[in-house]
Amino acid sequence: MSQVNQTQQNKTIITVLKCLKCSYSVERQFREGDFVLKIDGTCPNDGSPLYIWGIYAKSLNEKK
Repeated sequence: MSQVNQTQQNKTIITVLKCLKCSYSVERQFREGDFVLKIDGTCPNDGSPLYIWGIYAKSLNEKK
């Protein structure tokens, strides 16, 4: 297996959602069709729209 494939297998893609009005935010697995600034759901605190604030790769070996 090439080093590139091993590196890709040790990462997961995370999508960060934030509320338009309050400070609520949540992370979830990336889904096909996700893009930054896309409205995706509603805030459980105040019912305002959630938008995709960021998308990043996270190492599976990362210490918590």
